[in-house]
Amino acid sequence: MIELDKDLALDFLKTHNVKCSDIKKVAGDASFRSYYRVFSVDKTYILMFAPPKYEDVKPFIMVDEYLRENHLPAPEIFHIDEINGFLLLEDFGDVSLTKILKESPEREVEFYKSSIDCLIELHKKEIPSEVSAYNNAELMREVFLFIDWYFPLKNRETSKSEIKAYKDAFFNLFDDLQKSCEETGKVAVLRDYHADNLMVVNESEIALLDFQDALIGSKAYDLVSLIEDARRDLDPSNAEKLYKYFLEQSNIPTQLFKKEYEILSLQRNIKILGIFARLSMRDGKKRYLDYLPRVEKYVTSRLESDSPYLREIANVIKSFNLL
Repeated sequence: MIELDKDLALDFLKTHNVKCSDIKKVAGDASFRSYYRVFSVDKTYILMFAPPKYEDVKPFIMVDEYLRENHLPAPEIFHIDEINGFLLLEDFGDVSLTKILKESPEREVEFYKSSIDCLIELHKKEIPSEVSAYNNAELMREVFLFIDWYFPLKNRETSKSEIKAYKDAFFNLFDDLQKSCEETGKVAVLRDYHADNLMVVNESEIALLDFQDALIGSKAYDLVSLIEDARRDLDPSNAEKLYKYFLEQSNIPTQLFKKEYEILSLQRNIKILGIFARLSMRDGKKRYLDYLPRVEKYVTSRLESDSPYLREIANVIKSFNLL
């Protein structure tokens, strides 16, 4: 993690006439970004620090503007310093969906339905022209994180024939996915739509964080992120209710959506295994290994399912004997 230059941050705040009495770190994430609460005279702000050598604040600004223009609950951006990687943001507080459900687990369905309602509203909006497509090349790049990092984590080498079989099976799957999306309609996909990134404001309203990696893709992707959360277990009966709730509210063809959901469930969780292995091995963030069993469970449940869409890739992945 790149440490914040506090003097530089204070100069940024002073330039914009923000009188700061204190700055306290509140979070970091799997990227190089970090976040700080700025205490001012009569309010608080969130300072995002995105080290310019590693991060670019422009995608966050672009997606934030898109969301706010469409009346979706993203934070207001008060001030920007692209050169030094600073954004001064609206403070949504520190009550995430994860936190409130630890205190009130009986409210799980209520808050998850609110999160789904927010997704449904997002899916009604015209897709932003500036945002790239979640195409086969990007989907494939992500699943190769499994080969590049999860395999070494397990001290497992791969052969050229194994890699070819893996690549061919996923390409066939992604072609099916894209054909389905043409029928169901593509939307803005926020990509990290899970309980840690959803804030609860005014005691019951959902607000959005961490959406700078948005792409245009399937309506199923963010629902997979929400229901198959790498960091917390969702009650299985509630997960089923919420999946059905999404279908009821979105008026989407059930079988096509099921196909997209199953494909992206496998794709996303395979990707996450690779990302968490990389965070541990390359970046020294060993805590991410604690989440692997939950994500492995999501993957194996897909591999063991009777889904006709996943049969080819399931046979390939099972042949690796890693899960």
